[in-house]
Amino acid sequence: MSPETLLALALVAVYVADSAHFLAIGEALIRTRSGRTAGLSFGWPFELAGRRPFIPNPLTPFWPELRLVWTPSSAGGAGAAEAVSAEMRAHLAAVRPVACIASVCAALIAVVAPLALAFGREPLFVAATLLCLALSAAACALTASRRKELRLTGLPLLSTILVALVCLPCAGNLARSVAAQRRWSVAAAELPALGFEGIPAATLRAQLQEALGAARRVLPEDSAAHSALSEQLRRLEGEAREPD
Repeated sequence: MSPETLLALALVAVYVADSAHFLAIGEALIRTRSGRTAGLSFGWPFELAGRRPFIPNPLTPFWPELRLVWTPSSAGGAGAAEAVSAEMRAHLAAVRPVACIASVCAALIAVVAPLALAFGREPLFVAATLLCLALSAAACALTASRRKELRLTGLPLLSTILVALVCLPCAGNLARSVAAQRRWSVAAAELPALGFEGIPAATLRAQLQEALGAARRVLPEDSAAHSALSEQLRRLEGEAREPD
């Protein structure tokens, strides 16, 4: 296998690997579509070092995922969930311009550049790489200018920008990285109130019950986390018996 082919494969592999999430017990990912919540994932069914991996669709870097902590039982009910949903939409609106630029970076460095290497088009590879670098710098500057809206400051902001500038395949995931820096906390029983489009409430409750049950089985029965999960399960089971 030629060095050019290896480099082409490495560019794609780094881009895909950089988009991966590793979810601990009590964490979930919200998939988005056009600024709206569109799905929920607790990761793949197996664990690596106590965390569940999840790799989002590599073809949709313009739809970043949101990170959520779902175990706390102290959330303030449906009103709190609705407030969190509004905050999520505002956060996605702030990320959208960064996502547009990052998506072009992803196309250049994970599609155009590897194809140029595979077909021996060195000038095209160089042009795609330089353009990706320029767009990455623009996206990083935009991220810095929106740091207040994104609530991204200090070391997290600097590290996110540095990674995107040094590792061009990571620049394609800049919007995902920025969106995942902030984490929302919503009680599991209140997650249906976030308003997932296209997912029936009964289906979402069943998915939540399965995830909470699996998480509860690995916790000590006398722990506070076990009690919190049990309370959330009771609430979900009670809602499941009520008509939608």
